[in-house]
Amino acid sequence: MFKHLYIVSSGIALALIAAQPQLHASENDWLVSTDLTTTYGNYSGSVSRSSLISSGLVLRADYLEKGGFALGGNYTVLSAKGGANNINQQGAYASGHYNLYFDALPGPLTLRLDAHAISNNDLSRNTDNVSVFAPQLSFLNYGKNFYFDLGYAYSTYRNNLKVQQFTPTLGFGFNDGADWIQARTYLIKPSNAARAQNKSSTTALDAKWMHWFTPGSAMMPEKLIVAGLAGERIYAVDGDAATVYNLTDVQRGSASLGVQWKLSADTSLLLMAGNEAYSNNLINNRYNNRFAHLNISTQW
Repeated sequence: MFKHLYIVSSGIALALIAAQPQLHASENDWLVSTDLTTTYGNYSGSVSRSSLISSGLVLRADYLEKGGFALGGNYTVLSAKGGANNINQQGAYASGHYNLYFDALPGPLTLRLDAHAISNNDLSRNTDNVSVFAPQLSFLNYGKNFYFDLGYAYSTYRNNLKVQQFTPTLGFGFNDGADWIQARTYLIKPSNAARAQNKSSTTALDAKWMHWFTPGSAMMPEKLIVAGLAGERIYAVDGDAATVYNLTDVQRGSASLGVQWKLSADTSLLLMAGNEAYSNNLINNRYNNRFAHLNISTQW
């Protein structure tokens, strides 16, 4: 299945790029970067969950302004309480995108396709063998102060569950590019409410504000991120984070704060911390996940 993901998503982008006339192509035409991530979460008030730790690596490659691809993987351990079985999970990720340019538009349209494959040792099999395909159409103007996208995700789970997700998004830049505000709506419709904690649909709004600081001392942060989620969502797919929330209960909101530093000309360090509110409707248990996240991004 993992090989199939690579062919479907990144293969589309590479084929389209290769079809374009290319003169004197060199390694400098490619921009290659990696993201190394680690997340730790501690559950407070949960009767069944203790903690979660997840680590991942994503390789990204972009060819000029035409398109590119990404490949990644992650490993997650969800520790349970009361002697229950811990869940060990492996995930693979592939993504391809291609930019379309039209004289009538003040910026490119980007076609993107993401794919995820997830396996774990969940004894119920409810969260095992998950596959996700997520196409997206987006636009960013040349001034980089207006963005929108229309995203869709189709997730397949065992035991009679399919999940459709729609994510319209708007983003605006201001203050001479020093600030960015973005809002994304999650409209999620599970096919089987009995497999989605009696939820036939959920709606949530995810919003974030990012501020870039004027370069100063070495200890001066490069960027500040404030993010929050209101409403409810279950089995969400986060395209920005390349994450599938197959292990979570009903998410009822979140708040987080992040700070990024430029360690060198090619490397950045992002630290985030926050709180997520959840509800297990089947046993009427509301709880929180207090988490810390680290991301090291390097351009090669």
